[in-house]
Amino acid sequence: MANKVQTARWSWGAKLLLVLVLLTAGVLAWQAIQPWLQRPLHQIILQTDIPATEKIALQVQLNGHLSDSFFRANLQEIREEVESHSWVSDAKVSRVWPNRLMVEASQQIFIARWHDGGFINHEGELVLVSPSKVKGLDQLPILAGPAGSAWAMSQLFRQMTWMVGRDDLSIDQLSMAGRGAVELRLDNGIILVLGRDEVLPRLRRLMKVYHSHFLTKASTIKRIDGRYAHGVSVAWKEAS
Repeated sequence: MANKVQTARWSWGAKLLLVLVLLTAGVLAWQAIQPWLQRPLHQIILQTDIPATEKIALQVQLNGHLSDSFFRANLQEIREEVESHSWVSDAKVSRVWPNRLMVEASQQIFIARWHDGGFINHEGELVLVSPSKVKGLDQLPILAGPAGSAWAMSQLFRQMTWMVGRDDLSIDQLSMAGRGAVELRLDNGIILVLGRDEVLPRLRRLMKVYHSHFLTKASTIKRIDGRYAHGVSVAWKEAS
């Protein structure tokens, strides 16, 4: 009986000793890695295809986070900071062991120019950037509309682009007057007048008439007015 009691006491003593050893090892290990946890970042790598001068400026901005530690750097905050840059569409930030951050930033995709200045991106947002840095500037169509209508105009542009594209046409300019009257100019120079109401049904009807009656006469047409309930009116170019 005495031997069993002594064995039980040694068992509890051994367990307590093991716990103390593990705690001590944990504390020592924690103290050992503290310098790594608190060590500032060595490098922030920026991967992006935005214009070179903008990339340099963004890199300088990011380098302000080099004083952050590897584990304590706020990736969400850095991502939001990068995405606030005019040229950046979206960004991804990740840690690269042992002391670097990787920032991947996608460039804005512009679908059109805005008449008052700036560009419309693929999400219908008005973005103000330097025109001199936009590639293919001359190939971008122009959208014009009342203040605050950039998103609505971009959606209208997308729908109309699909409608005219079936005849291998594209839109050079789409405009909406202050009272809502819409007209567009095609890449072949023809102006389509659609008015204020039911502009999409009118364009659909107008394109059917164009395809069936005017496809071979496009070079002689100046303007087509689709505001009529039945049919359209055509203004022809003057003979040279």
